[in-house]
Amino acid sequence: MNKNDQLAIRWEKTRQGDVSEFGAIHHELYPLLYHYLLKITRDEIVSEDLLQELFIKMWERKERLGPIHNVKVYFFKAARSLALNYFKRQKNHLPITDDQREIDLAFSQEEIWVNSENDLEFNRLLALALNALPKRQKEMVFLKYFDGWTYEQIAEVTGINYQSVVNHIHRAMQQLRNNLVYDKRVQSCRVAV
Repeated sequence: MNKNDQLAIRWEKTRQGDVSEFGAIHHELYPLLYHYLLKITRDEIVSEDLLQELFIKMWERKERLGPIHNVKVYFFKAARSLALNYFKRQKNHLPITDDQREIDLAFSQEEIWVNSENDLEFNRLLALALNALPKRQKEMVFLKYFDGWTYEQIAEVTGINYQSVVNHIHRAMQQLRNNLVYDKRVQSCRVAV
């Protein structure tokens, strides 16, 4: 039985009032959701508050929600929605665009960890290249390559169709390759001078 099936079974038991099963869902998804929300909000306290709100709402609405086949995706979608609503309420700081569906994530060098010192410069350049991506592409690259999501899961969470997700990620990877090749050339020129 895979994790999706296990989470779906836990959700069904949660719907019947089993607090320990809801606790198991919380235990499994909290770190992943926190990391995702932290990328969106860039604020630990806001991320924790949004997660607390999410889990409270899920518990309170468990009977009305019905069966959830992909619990992880459902919780991520709900977390994303809470973050968007939070930023709509905050007039002074909006890391979302006018269409209210794109979220701007930030990548740090620490997230792009390398095993040798020779790769530190490459990591710095990769973090810069990732941060230069358009917001939607950045979010999709994060979900695909940093969290290991499928195209289908990304489409479901972001609310855009499968082929658009594939296209966004393909364009993002092309842009990353182009930026990294350009940066390598610039670095070579600096060393030569």
